[in-house]
Amino acid sequence: MATTGSYLSKEDNPTIKGHVKLEDGLNIRDLLDLKDAFLDITEGRSEKITYPEFKEACQTILGASHEEQLKELYLQVDVAGEGHIDWDMFCSHLLRQFYEKDDKMKATKVPQWQRHRPLLSPHKETVQHIDVLQNPKRYITISKEGLIGIWDMKMKQTNQLKVESGLVKSRNLWITSMAVLNNTSIVSHKIAIASTSKEIMIYDLQSKKGTACTCRIQGLPYAPLSLHYWSSASESILSYGDVHGNVTAFIFSKTDQNLFEPNTRKTTEGNGEDVTEIQYDKILSGQFDHVKVVTHHGHSGWTRKVMYAPHLDLIISCATTSNSSLVLGMREKNKTQMRTTAFNVPQGVNCFDYNANMNIIATGDVDLMVRLWNPYVKKPVGRLSGHMTSVTHVILNGSRGQLISLSMDKTFRVWDVQRQACLQRLTGILPKGPDVLYSPVPVSLLFDEPKNRLIMSSNNMLSIMDMKPEMKDRILSHEKPITCTKYIGRTKQIPFYQVASACQGSTITLWNIDTGQKLKQIQNAHGESEITAMVIDLPTKMLSGSSDGTIKIWDINTTACHRVLQAGLNGPVDILQVLCIKRRVIAVGWSQDISVFRDKQLMSSDFTITPDEWSGKREHKEDIMCAVYRSPGILATASSDGEIVMWNPSSENKTAVLDARSTKVMRTQCTVEMMLILDTRIEIPGAAELITSGQNGWVRFWDTENAACLGEFVAHTNVDSITMAVDPRNELLVTADTSGEIRTWLIEGFCDGNQETTDDKPLLYHSWTAHGECITEVEVCIRDDRVVIVSASSDCSLKLWTATGTCIGTFGQEEHWKLESIEIPEIPTIQSILEERETSIHEEGDDSEYGPEEELDFAPSEVEVEDDGTDTFDPEYQYKTWNATILGKSYAKQRSKKRPRRQPQHFAKLPQVGAEQRPITGTQMGGPSQVLKVTDLDNVGIPQRPDFMANPHKYFSDGFSDLNVKSPAKLPALELKQSHKFDEKSLFPRHLMDPDAPGRLPMKKKAGKAGSSTRASSSSNKTPTILPRLRATAF
Repeated sequence: MATTGSYLSKEDNPTIKGHVKLEDGLNIRDLLDLKDAFLDITEGRSEKITYPEFKEACQTILGASHEEQLKELYLQVDVAGEGHIDWDMFCSHLLRQFYEKDDKMKATKVPQWQRHRPLLSPHKETVQHIDVLQNPKRYITISKEGLIGIWDMKMKQTNQLKVESGLVKSRNLWITSMAVLNNTSIVSHKIAIASTSKEIMIYDLQSKKGTACTCRIQGLPYAPLSLHYWSSASESILSYGDVHGNVTAFIFSKTDQNLFEPNTRKTTEGNGEDVTEIQYDKILSGQFDHVKVVTHHGHSGWTRKVMYAPHLDLIISCATTSNSSLVLGMREKNKTQMRTTAFNVPQGVNCFDYNANMNIIATGDVDLMVRLWNPYVKKPVGRLSGHMTSVTHVILNGSRGQLISLSMDKTFRVWDVQRQACLQRLTGILPKGPDVLYSPVPVSLLFDEPKNRLIMSSNNMLSIMDMKPEMKDRILSHEKPITCTKYIGRTKQIPFYQVASACQGSTITLWNIDTGQKLKQIQNAHGESEITAMVIDLPTKMLSGSSDGTIKIWDINTTACHRVLQAGLNGPVDILQVLCIKRRVIAVGWSQDISVFRDKQLMSSDFTITPDEWSGKREHKEDIMCAVYRSPGILATASSDGEIVMWNPSSENKTAVLDARSTKVMRTQCTVEMMLILDTRIEIPGAAELITSGQNGWVRFWDTENAACLGEFVAHTNVDSITMAVDPRNELLVTADTSGEIRTWLIEGFCDGNQETTDDKPLLYHSWTAHGECITEVEVCIRDDRVVIVSASSDCSLKLWTATGTCIGTFGQEEHWKLESIEIPEIPTIQSILEERETSIHEEGDDSEYGPEEELDFAPSEVEVEDDGTDTFDPEYQYKTWNATILGKSYAKQRSKKRPRRQPQHFAKLPQVGAEQRPITGTQMGGPSQVLKVTDLDNVGIPQRPDFMANPHKYFSDGFSDLNVKSPAKLPALELKQSHKFDEKSLFPRHLMDPDAPGRLPMKKKAGKAGSSTRASSSSNKTPTILPRLRATAF
């Protein structure tokens, strides 16, 4: 292949193999050659070239094996369909493609969070610290009053402990910080707790008596504010910062034993546990050989946070002072003072975080900035601005290359560290109030990186927010959640079948439905306001409504804005629906009134237009939620209270009122959120031509002429709301819910005025999960008499589906599809589906014990049995219970509604298995048991006498018969005569017989006398009389 550039063919270049775009393989040399070719062709005439000239130039440079891709590329450049392009248009297309690819790379990094979930907190005071316990993994929280809460991985509280100090009373205890002693086998279940009583307490969480304080480091010179612990196989370091600006580290050289063993004084607590008390002065004097203390006084104010970085072998600390705001302390051999390096930040540093993989220190500063530092450079390498108040928390997420920051006004921001750009801003998660606005550390945060879970506290309240799993191969059609989408058919002025979509970022995008290619894009269509409504006014107009109260009229070909309609009268309002009615535009959604813009206003030269008054009266009592219009004379509006008003579009007067509250559903489920009109049923008397959807997934069919609801059913269960669409032939209804599920219904014959139809709901055709998040809108499109479905979701994706749930593709993906070459199934009729299911049931019934299903009669009938007076028995007669009884008919009817499936044929080769498979020979039916072969037993003859019985001398010795077998001893005879005397004293215990024994209730005198006489009589008769004695005893 002759080529002047280094471009490889589709077969030779692995990057272009398959359906990768042609322009992705171009290099600088190819672009220069193409530019020269453009200039050579346009020399001496117009600067634009046609497709044959473009094809010839590209084939000369790139080769002749890309004709199909060249045609597609030319159509992408020639968006307006003028038939000629120039070099500037070609370059603009390439730049747009590269920008889109870069935006997709950036958008995939934006974290998606699940719903914020509050927890039931046991704490009464401010939560001071949140951390993670290992082996097993748990979360631990501690509050100011010393209450410890332990949580499992499902954030359910498993234990609750109380910290007590030996120096102060419980009511005066103030916990400042906590550190989990992880990473060593001996202290993996212990924590270190700092308090204002100038001591550090070490608690064992696995003590036999609950929690026990095993060690106290007392006599600290100043109250500790922050703690940090690190451990390895050779040493462990417990560091803390205090209120005087000091940073102190205890370095333990023995990690195979407790932190302090010898030369300690043990005391006994109230719970019986031994506590090791260590004075700080004794540690400094060297009484503990395995403990070394290093310190530095690097700050002039409180040490807010301290951390040991093992990769740098530095102890990092910060303070809210302009001088020495961030200090790095380095240990020196045989010295107790650390060598320090100070970083100065205006107004000081509230917090910091260090990540070894990124080798970056991030600081949250008082001056509203987040700064990024290289540990070896004294000037910041990056500044992240955007917070409006002081930054109190920063967390580095090394796995995603991101940083999470929190400011004092409870605003979270997620940053891309490499690009130093804000990816996300989160507000409204933590409550605001005067009690936490002015505190320097109002919130405690913990980001569990393996779980991608953010645990936070505000005062004594706890809550969590989980990050959704990152989808690396996720395709995004928009950068922000998509709010609406519309289908644009092909006209003389519009060369492509297109799909328009809009998102919360105020971006409108036009897509080619045949390939999924992006054709045009309107950015900042309504500034920074969210686009809430959209409508297509063919042949060339498109209207979009926004939350800022404006409606803009766009030209689809040129993407130019012709008019701005001020529906909100220069104020922000929620525009939920925009309709074009006979050269008028109406808008609803924020009040009980209808805003209308008339033809005279739209044809004027004014660019900004204010609404005119609606001629009719105000009929709604609540805000209008939606509206629908069909030419020539159907206009309906619905409000949040379930009231539907039918209007005459010409006179703008009310014609009828439908009330959803008149149905059998509760009033709380009557809100109408969307309406559709079935065009094919408008002229059919008694048919339902209006469909409405409401809360909790309800769908209703209305006969507007008779103002009656003909049918209602629940399309989706356990959802708040749904959206829906219908095909132009009114055969297929598509519904979608907030969980991302789509369902297709065959509504042919449902509530169409036919009195014979009594089904409770239409036939469900297919259902599938289309998106991971809420589906905001669906559109049913007809392309070459084939039905496809477009779904828009808040997960920023716009997808194309068949009616059976097959995904054709996602708009914006790299690989384009060809809709004309994709096999799309036609929408079947209800009769064909029922016949198919009946056939499947018939095939299933042939292999069952009930007989074939083709003989079923679903009509109710009575079984008549004729009695001719003769008692005859026919062994071959079988009573057909399947189709001759009510039970069999009802069971068959239920089976006909089941999904068709094939049954395994277990006895396919066995004769006479089914009850109706009677052989022609006239043999009796035996079912599966008849195939068993039963014959007479073989004659075995007379059994012979065993040889040991005929010749016992061969098997037994001569003395066998002389053996003396002892007979069992004779048992003595039972005597019925009583040989021993029984009395009450020997038969019952003394405490039962003695009435004066301790523990006995006093007996009445009369009862006592009766007892004495009874005892005397029994002694004289020499016969035990137990029952009277028990009656006299009082228990």
